[in-house]
Amino acid sequence: MNLNQRGFYEPEIIGTGLNDKICHICPGVTIQNRNQGKHLSIWGNVMQVSNAWAADGNIRRQSSSGGVTSALAIYLLESHQVDGILHVGVQGGTYLYNKLYVSRNSNEVLMRNASRYAPAEIFNHIFDIFESNRQETFAFIGKPCDIAGMQNLISAYPQYRHKVKYYLAIFCAGMPSYKATDKALATFNKNEQPQSLRYRGDGWPGYFTATYKDGTSCCMTYNESWGKILGRDLGFRCKICPDGIGLLADIASGDSWNTKNGYPDFTEADGKNFCFIRTDKGLKLFREAEEKGYIVTESLNANEIQYMQRYQYDRRHLVGWRIAAVQCLTGGILDYHGLGFYRTALKGNMARGIKDAIGTAKRLIKLRKDNGKQQ
Repeated sequence: MNLNQRGFYEPEIIGTGLNDKICHICPGVTIQNRNQGKHLSIWGNVMQVSNAWAADGNIRRQSSSGGVTSALAIYLLESHQVDGILHVGVQGGTYLYNKLYVSRNSNEVLMRNASRYAPAEIFNHIFDIFESNRQETFAFIGKPCDIAGMQNLISAYPQYRHKVKYYLAIFCAGMPSYKATDKALATFNKNEQPQSLRYRGDGWPGYFTATYKDGTSCCMTYNESWGKILGRDLGFRCKICPDGIGLLADIASGDSWNTKNGYPDFTEADGKNFCFIRTDKGLKLFREAEEKGYIVTESLNANEIQYMQRYQYDRRHLVGWRIAAVQCLTGGILDYHGLGFYRTALKGNMARGIKDAIGTAKRLIKLRKDNGKQQ
């Protein structure tokens, strides 16, 4: 995977011998949902939905939202159910670039527990990790596409099928480029790079905060950083993403935003997650973590989620139209199964869906032309 000029990672395929396997593994092309069952809704297979947050106030505050995923990871380590947590953190010696780490204790989990709204190298060294820790098992925390990629990889290399015991997903509205972070930092009018960068956390939703060598910090609100800069610089794959809600995970969590006039309210508050528990294994983990005092839960009506997560709700109704446009223009390149996007598309606004399909077709045609010019 190499960084392109736009600040995204893209594959450089050398030779032809592994093309079929690469397509089978890459979540840009292939997603197979194995979490299908009788609990299907617009949100996929959901056995239980709850609001929750980390019982430890420090974890709750430092995390991007309620800290549930971090608390579950720490519980899995301290109860010896896994040996390590596979998740993303900032690369040492940089403020910007991200990679996959193995965390083996609570301190390491909390060093890497806040959102990183930029690309990450996740699978570059995964075989080294698996091979050098042959007797160990892991929990994997990632965006929904990362979880699809990990499950695809293990399907292609079944000798590793027992390595990842739990999949914990984080809701995702798209991955901004590294260039987007540069644009956000440029608004601070500093003539130096920061020593460290926090996209969120230290509150909810928390501030985009850059800290410089002299100890000073510059910050902007979540609505300014994500709403006006980061969220407007997404790759094409994110525009047609069939799963921003962790359909393949054992537990998927997102921001349980307070709502105002039917829309999310980003006023600073105590962090809170809503959690979709999707599998028996996930339900057992969730209940154990609550009983052992790692998380605090409260009841939540699933119908409320369409207001606190309006973007995801709308996307579930529209993405089928976008994918249909791509399939028509590519001869059916995408191999997505069990995600329910065509079913939900038929329940949405057809006029808006057709408009989205036409817009997607135009973007794809332009992208092909631009790529042809670069080559």
